[in-house]
Amino acid sequence: MLRRNFRTRLIVGAALWIVVGQCITGLILASMMRGVVISQLDHDLRDHTDEIAGLVDIDEQRAPVVLREISDARFRPARSGFYWQVQQQSGATLRSASLQESLFLPDGPSSAVSQPAIVEGPTGSMRLMTKLVHLHQLNEPVEVRVGADERLIDEEMARFHLSLTASLGIIGLGLFAAAYIQIAYGLQPLTRIRHAVAAVRSGRTQQLPVDLPAEVMPLVMELNAVISANQSMVERARVLAGNFAHALKMPLAILTEEARELRRRGHAGTADVLFEQCSRLTLLIDYQTARARASAVANTGASSDPAKIIRDVIGACARLHGNGTKRFTFDGPSDLVVACDPNDLTEMIGNLVDNAGKWSRAHVAVTLIDFGDVVQIAVEDDGPGIPAEHREAVFGVGMRVDEDKPGTGLGLAIAYDLATLYGGRLWIETSHLGGAAVNVTLTKIADIC
Repeated sequence: MLRRNFRTRLIVGAALWIVVGQCITGLILASMMRGVVISQLDHDLRDHTDEIAGLVDIDEQRAPVVLREISDARFRPARSGFYWQVQQQSGATLRSASLQESLFLPDGPSSAVSQPAIVEGPTGSMRLMTKLVHLHQLNEPVEVRVGADERLIDEEMARFHLSLTASLGIIGLGLFAAAYIQIAYGLQPLTRIRHAVAAVRSGRTQQLPVDLPAEVMPLVMELNAVISANQSMVERARVLAGNFAHALKMPLAILTEEARELRRRGHAGTADVLFEQCSRLTLLIDYQTARARASAVANTGASSDPAKIIRDVIGACARLHGNGTKRFTFDGPSDLVVACDPNDLTEMIGNLVDNAGKWSRAHVAVTLIDFGDVVQIAVEDDGPGIPAEHREAVFGVGMRVDEDKPGTGLGLAIAYDLATLYGGRLWIETSHLGGAAVNVTLTKIADIC
């Protein structure tokens, strides 16, 4: 699907890049944020260490005391994650309220270390800062320890990850929507070209529009050149077909005249052979000329209003057959358009209605039916009908079921070939009127925006 759908390929590519970009951005932002949280926590530990060191003093019994409570309230709740401890190497130990009776901070780095050390504390992995305080009244220093659990970093990062994921998700959706709109807007010229090509194929226009972006104009110009060349070729084919037919009919006329001369001289058998072959050649020329003309038109694209053509044809046939004694009726919608040249559609329907008029007794009915993608034209009569075994043979050139009826035997053959050339089909059934029902289907042309 991706190899054949340009729009899908662009959308999937944009989506992949957005997802990858968002993931990389999220990892970078999370790493930066973790560094900021750790840096802030270490800064707080240093500040608290200095604050407690400044509050340490000794009482009358030469034991260390902390003059007042530390300013940060996070050292008060039990197991809060923030702890401090003041310890005299050979004396008493003071601790924060967050350290319960049995909890003590482990040994940490010396006072020369400016960064906290990672140690295993009483409540898990923690960052520990130590500092030695020298008091004048004591011979040995007092050690101040301040620690913070690393789980506090994880908890802060979990809250940040939740906000970051939501924010990047919203941004990602916005980027995807913007990419989709941009792709859809950027591909609009190709959609216009597709509609324009369909319009040319259906005969609604002769050239593609030239008010398109510069990036696709070379393609448009090449397509217009191909269309112009095809139209010129079609016109030449029509001229050549007409010239060829005219060039052949002159020798045939001479041969026919010679056949008449042979008959006058008493060579009736030879004359009949010449008459028969000349008639057959004339028939084939008329048939091939009509076929070549229709093939050229079908390849260039054309459109017709079948309802209007049917009304015109049955109006003419009603005057031609039975001197008005036969009834010709039409039923069907009037807003359909089919992919067929008007002249060829007139010839098809004219041949079918003319045949029905010849064979009918009193009624010829033409019905136009819309089947969505195709349009069916049914021509029915109340005549004797066509036997099932002859329904395929009558489409042959010069084939006639009844030689007593006037005609050349080309009508059904030309109609059959015209329908095939325009991508349709033609077949014969039994009519509900009792005679034959000749059906032809043609491609329906929808409105092209």
